[in-house]
Amino acid sequence: ALSIQAHPNKTLAAKLHREKPQHYKDDNHKPEMTIAVTPFEALCSFQKINSVLENCRACPELVAVVGREAVAGLSAAAEKAAPLTPAWPSARWGRRGATARAGAERNSAKHAAPHSLPDGVSAAEAAARREAVVVPALKRVFTRLMTAEQALVKSQLDALMTRIESTSPMLRLPVDELAARIHAQYPHDVGVFCVYLLNHLVL
Repeated sequence: ALSIQAHPNKTLAAKLHREKPQHYKDDNHKPEMTIAVTPFEALCSFQKINSVLENCRACPELVAVVGREAVAGLSAAAEKAAPLTPAWPSARWGRRGATARAGAERNSAKHAAPHSLPDGVSAAEAAARREAVVVPALKRVFTRLMTAEQALVKSQLDALMTRIESTSPMLRLPVDELAARIHAQYPHDVGVFCVYLLNHLVL
C-alpha cells in the first residue's frame, strides 16, 4: 500500500504516547530529513484550504468518498478563516489552473493588495484562530477519506481513472495526471486521493 505517515511534534508525541501506547511506542517526535541524490517526489503537508476546496469542486469522486457534508464544513471553515488570513486573494491559491478565466484571475490578482488583519489582532493570534477553525474541518475530511470503505474507494477511483482517461491529454490537469500515475503504481489505494489534499514536492 501507499505509505501515509504523520510525524507529530514533541508535545503531541508525548500526548499520543500516553493515550495510545500501542501505536506510539515512545514520546519522541522523530523528525526526519530527506536529501535527494536522485529525482525525488513526495506528498507533504496539506495544501491551503482554498486549494483543497478547489480540488474538491473539480473532483466529484473525492467528494463522493469523503461526503458532501464534510466538504461543506471545510467551506464554512474557509469563510470563517478568510478575515484572519493575511494572504493574497483565493484566486492565487488555486493549483489546478482549470480554466482560462482562473488564469486571468490569477494574473489580475498579482497587482492586488494582500488582505490585512482585523484591528487589534496580531499575526500570532490570527494564526491561532485560523488553526482552531480550519484544522478540525480539514481533519474531518482527511479522516473520512482514510476510513472510507474499500469498496467505495475502489469504485470512485475507477470512476476517476475513467474520467481522466477519457479527457484529451492536452486538457488533463497536472494533479489528475499525478493521480493516474500513482494509481498505476498503487491500484485502488486510498492514498491516490491524497494528491488533491497534500502538496506535491519535487526535489
